[in-house]
Amino acid sequence: MTELRMVALDLSLAATGLAATHDHHGRAGLLARTIHTARTAHGATDMDHKRVHAVLNDVAAAVKCEPHLVLVEWLPQIDHGATALRLAELHGVVKHWLHVQRIRYVDVRPPELKIWATGKGDANKTQVVERITADYGRLVHIGDDNQADGVALLSMGLAAYGHLLVRSSSSQSRALANVKWPTLATEAGPVVPV
Repeated sequence: MTELRMVALDLSLAATGLAATHDHHGRAGLLARTIHTARTAHGATDMDHKRVHAVLNDVAAAVKCEPHLVLVEWLPQIDHGATALRLAELHGVVKHWLHVQRIRYVDVRPPELKIWATGKGDANKTQVVERITADYGRLVHIGDDNQADGVALLSMGLAAYGHLLVRSSSSQSRALANVKWPTLATEAGPVVPV
């Protein structure tokens, strides 16, 4: 099977979760980390360019491995006024940058990610962390809920193309079916989702 390179992002202005199949030098090995950004003096209604720039810099470093696909957890269904707007701006900036770099990405809605992680679309952060740590903790260190989301996204993306890290269940198969997975162009030729 083709060695797929993937990066997964749980975007946030405060603590973005990132997981990848390769480091920024292209060396294979699962990794997970959190990109912490400090709040600046801007008000909640102002675009926080420093934090967006910090996240984008870390995303740019992560994709130096030339991933075949970047997985992005879609915006959560929150309505906290300026917070939702700022998060949507971050998503737009990162996705546009990926597009300009000709890096494919796919959005995964939070309920599908939670079903993949726990079997329940309404699972809370603690349940996701516990299940992902139990399933993948022997493969990669999971330090917080942001990393747990990143690892869940990454494992979901790999599974969609036949690269299961651990055994999956029927509920996880349903979650995979609800994402529109693209055909990937790899060095060995096209790879289609299973």
